[in-house]
Amino acid sequence: MPNEELTKTKVILVEGKDEINFFTALFKHLNKNDVDIVSVEGKEKLKDEFAAFIKRPSFTKVTSYAIIVDADHSCQNTFKSVSDLLKKHSQPVPTKENEYVSKNNKRAGIYIMPGNLEDGMLEDFCLQTVSDHPAMPCLNQYFDCLKKVLKEKPVNEDKNPKKFYFPKNLSKAKALVFLGALYDSFYSIGIAALRGYWNFDHASVEKLKSFLQEL
Repeated sequence: MPNEELTKTKVILVEGKDEINFFTALFKHLNKNDVDIVSVEGKEKLKDEFAAFIKRPSFTKVTSYAIIVDADHSCQNTFKSVSDLLKKHSQPVPTKENEYVSKNNKRAGIYIMPGNLEDGMLEDFCLQTVSDHPAMPCLNQYFDCLKKVLKEKPVNEDKNPKKFYFPKNLSKAKALVFLGALYDSFYSIGIAALRGYWNFDHASVEKLKSFLQEL
């Protein structure tokens, strides 16, 4: 986590650089400039980085903050893990996702990507925003084809450069293929957000926008 002190009274904690760029773009779209965005530099570092976050001298002026992380394989388990972390540090503890609660002049919220109590990650959320893009049917056909010709790598099988496997992370693979299909191809979902390639006016974004507006 960067060492610079917080400058705003509202903060969101996110996983990494892509998320910083994504939310920077979304806040610009919302014309909202009163929030600091802090990276915990990886979901696996959240516990340690959150402990450091609340010990910052400038945390005393923070009135409201939110933790936004990927559900990955389990939205329920991820929410419980974040809730337990807040409880451990005597912070406000929401009882459900997409909710804020207050305690001791602090307000805290939890949002689990991609939202709607679904498993997945930021990449899934981004792809939802372009579900009506003309390239999407081609992308889906491509991965349907891959499923027919590539097998998933067995857990106990060593990687072999002469063998070909179905993508380990389908969400990331789909997002990268979508970005590769654009006129200006590049491979960062965060940069894609800054360049306006994700549709922040899509209906799938409304829940997240409402959550951020309530921060």
